[in-house]
Amino acid sequence: MKMIPSALVFLIILGVGVYVFMSAPWQRPVPPPSTYSSSVYGISFSYPDAYALEEREAGNGERYRYVITLIDKGALANVPQDGEGPPAISIDIFQNNLDKQKVEEWIRGNSYSNFKLSPDGALASTTVAGRDAYAYRWDGLYRGESVVFAHKDNIIMASVTYLSPEDAIHSDFLQILASLALY
Repeated sequence: MKMIPSALVFLIILGVGVYVFMSAPWQRPVPPPSTYSSSVYGISFSYPDAYALEEREAGNGERYRYVITLIDKGALANVPQDGEGPPAISIDIFQNNLDKQKVEEWIRGNSYSNFKLSPDGALASTTVAGRDAYAYRWDGLYRGESVVFAHKDNIIMASVTYLSPEDAIHSDFLQILASLALY
């Protein structure tokens, strides 16, 4: 009886192992979400690692407005120079300790809310992190949804823009809202 060389046996076992590994329905582990936290504004939330986060002060000399923007990293690579940005998730923090507006009053009277672009003019009552809030849809360059609530001396508006409600960014927005914590 002839003996099979050990190198050939090793290669056969290695080949079978690679075949089983490559053909098995393995799932890649989902990376843990990234976390944003601001002790200045008392807000934190988790977001998918697929998003790039940018922060900036967008106010003027009269009052502050802090903007947190999340854009899919893949979409960032395809933004034309001097073109419109891709759909995004944003959390805008507007100073409200001077005017002390109620949330509904702010939504209906402030152009930043985009409420005048609402196709139906409907405000829905909801909650975010245990706070009373209003949600509404609007339509401009992109379709959009916003949820607005008061926290500390601020009005916080969380918004998403998308092409279709089935887009992943829409469900990611809902997950971000669900993870939002206020302190």
